[in-house]
Amino acid sequence: MAVATTVLGYAGLGFLTRCYALGIQKRNVLENLGGHAMLMTVFGAAGYYLHGVEGRQAELIQQKKEQILKNRQRMAGEAPQDDA
Repeated sequence: MAVATTVLGYAGLGFLTRCYALGIQKRNVLENLGGHAMLMTVFGAAGYYLHGVEGRQAELIQQKKEQILKNRQRMAGEAPQDDA
């Protein structure tokens, strides 16, 4: 997933969250656009951070997978062969 897609998705979620909160309070949804922009910025930043976390986790998983495969190969080479 591209960074822009993640950031825009989370920013949209922030906008919807703000609109929902104002709707619950029965206030005008377009009353204070600065509040919308602030919450969209915060949610967009969180999306950017989570995108980086996802990439780091995928890299760690790949490294662990390679380490496990090497250990399996090493253990298979050291295991005694009992044919008879």
